[in-house]
Amino acid sequence: MKVTMKDIAKEAEVSVATVSHVINGTKNITEDKYKKIMRIINKYNYIPNSTAKNLRQKKTKTAGMIVSSFPDSFITEMVYGVEERAREMGYNLLLVNTNEDKNYEEETINLLHSRMVDGIILSPATNDIEYLNRFTDENFPVVLVNRYNNIVRNAPKVTGDNFQTGYDATIHLLKHGHKKIGMIYGVANVSTTDERIQGYKAALDQYNIPFDESYLELGHATVNGGAAAVKSLLNRHSDITALFVQNDLMTIGTIHQIREQSLKIPEDIALIGFGDFASAPIIDPPVTNIILPPDTIGKTAFDALLSKINNPEYTKHIEMPPSLITRKSCGCK
Repeated sequence: MKVTMKDIAKEAEVSVATVSHVINGTKNITEDKYKKIMRIINKYNYIPNSTAKNLRQKKTKTAGMIVSSFPDSFITEMVYGVEERAREMGYNLLLVNTNEDKNYEEETINLLHSRMVDGIILSPATNDIEYLNRFTDENFPVVLVNRYNNIVRNAPKVTGDNFQTGYDATIHLLKHGHKKIGMIYGVANVSTTDERIQGYKAALDQYNIPFDESYLELGHATVNGGAAAVKSLLNRHSDITALFVQNDLMTIGTIHQIREQSLKIPEDIALIGFGDFASAPIIDPPVTNIILPPDTIGKTAFDALLSKINNPEYTKHIEMPPSLITRKSCGCK
C-alpha cells in the first residue's frame, strides 16, 4: 500500500495541512504533534511525491539488488557479475538477501525506493509480484533477473532460457536410453522451475513418454532437501534410472543419498545437475551439469538497469542459452 499525506494525517489525528507544515517547515507545530507526525512518517518511510521527484532528478549513483536466496553458487556468481559491472560504472550496490520471504522482499523494495536508489535489480521470491507495478507504472527502474513474471509492466528482464535448460538436460538422458527420469526442483511456483518443467515435459513428449507429476519432487534448494527428495522419489518409483537436479546443494545431497541406498552413479542412476559448482569435476564420479552463465546474466542485468534509468521506455527481455558440460555421472565418457 502506498501511504499518502492523508493517511499520515488520519493516523496522527491531525489535518493534512498540519502534516504539510511539518514536512515543509512552513509553520511552528507543537512539539508533541511534531514528534507524533515524524514518528509515523519514519514508520512508513514516507517521502512526498514532490520531494521524491526532485531527489530522483539527481542521480544517487546507488542501485539496489534483492536476491531470493544466497547459498547457491549460481546466485553467488550472478551477484558477483552485478557487483563487478556496478563498480565499473561507478555505482554503489546495496545487496539484500530475502531468503525466499516475499513479505520481506516487498518491505525491502519500499525501503530502497524511499531511500532514493536510482533503481533496483530483483530476483523475486515468488510469482506473486504484481505489487511491483505501483513502482514500475511511475517509471521507477526495476529489472527482473533470473526469475520473472510477465504480470509486471514496464520492467526489463534478464534470464536464462530455462525451458531450453529443462529440455536439453532431459533429452540428454533420454538419448542415453533412460525413460524413468525424476526431477528435483528447489522452489515451487517461480519462473525458473515452471519453465524447466515445461522443457522436461516437451522432451518426454518428443520420445512419446507420458508426463507423470509424481516423478517431480521438491528439494528446497538444500543438501538435506536434495537427499530427502531422492529418498521420497525412489520410495515412490523404484524404477527411476536417471535424475535431473536443479541446484548444486541438492546435487550434493542427491549423491549422498544414492550412496546411502547402496546404488551407483551412473550404473544404477544417471545424474545431471544444474550450475557447475567448484567440486563438480573432482567428485567421484565427476558430475555432468547443465549451466547458464551467471556472471554474464549479472553483468547484463546491471546494463539493463542503466538502460532503463536512461530510457524509461526500455523493456527488453534478454534470455541466455544453456550449455551442457558432460562428465561421467550421466553415463558419458
